[in-house]
Amino acid sequence: MNPRFRIPADILRSLFTARPWAALALLGGLAGCSSPRDGALEEFSRWHDNARAQAQAGALSWSELYKQSFDRLTALPPSLQQDTRLENTVLLLSMARKFEANEISAQQFAAERSDIESQLQARLR
Repeated sequence: MNPRFRIPADILRSLFTARPWAALALLGGLAGCSSPRDGALEEFSRWHDNARAQAQAGALSWSELYKQSFDRLTALPPSLQQDTRLENTVLLLSMARKFEANEISAQQFAAERSDIESQLQARLR
């Protein structure tokens, strides 16, 4: 839980017992605050999955995938998940450029990409 949004238990308890309508309004407001960010990240994930499939099929270069990912991520509302994804995208873009410049082999690129993506998934859990 993000400490910026932490509400002391005694305040919540008093809201639920004394003013249940106020508690519902508060909870609805808090839920509404997180919704656009979650929707934007879900939309990004759908786009990324499609673009990744294109890169795997050779229809899109890997460096272009990660460049577009970076551009789309920086347009999202700030969040820890956005920061984590941006950090990994920069690493992946660097690896893709090395691969496309023949500085690393396809096997090295695949191994590095897999490792970075696995680390990303672990950090997002």
